[in-house]
Amino acid sequence: MNPGVVSNITLIVFVILCMTGWGEKTLRDGRLSPKLAVCGLVLYVFASGMTFDGPLASRWNVGGLLFPLVLTLWSLTLFKSWQHRLQYLLGVLTVAVALLVLMTLVPLDPAFFILDADVLYPLTALIISVLSVKRPFVALSIAWVGLMAAASVDPFLHRAFELQGTVFGGGEVRDMLALTGAGVLAVHGLYHKGANFVIGLVKGWRERRSEGGPEHA
Repeated sequence: MNPGVVSNITLIVFVILCMTGWGEKTLRDGRLSPKLAVCGLVLYVFASGMTFDGPLASRWNVGGLLFPLVLTLWSLTLFKSWQHRLQYLLGVLTVAVALLVLMTLVPLDPAFFILDADVLYPLTALIISVLSVKRPFVALSIAWVGLMAAASVDPFLHRAFELQGTVFGGGEVRDMLALTGAGVLAVHGLYHKGANFVIGLVKGWRERRSEGGPEHA
């Protein structure tokens, strides 16, 4: 299957799900209406079919370039204070740095890692964003933008600026973005509900234990 096909298929599925009311909590967290989300996804699919020449004999995918920029700017508007905006940017930086480390290590010894790179990178972005962020849309944004940032910086670090034939935001990267998004949407709510349930059990157990303990003068 050609790179980018999985991404387009996944996004079309997202469009259908949004039109049926799925993901309402995530859209509400991102202050997005279903219609706006559908329009954005459709435009991204069309933009992903266009590229333009960049510096150093590289090429840039229009969707791959605009997507992280628009998503970052939109996410920053969700926060009322600069402190929260800085936390969002630090979350993106954390995902990007972790992935850049993996993108350096995996090519050196691919057999050392159990998972293939196209699964390992999305899984890493998913784990970091889901574990660290309670807001579903913000977690999704951090995972997506962090992965795209790492994929854009990696060629400059490891190809010594010899970017002949490099397509930034190309099909392979968009496929990883689709896998990351699907994973975050599937896991985020389940993880935080489970974590809250366990925390509630522990608090209840500690309260019952303190109430049934010896009385202090």
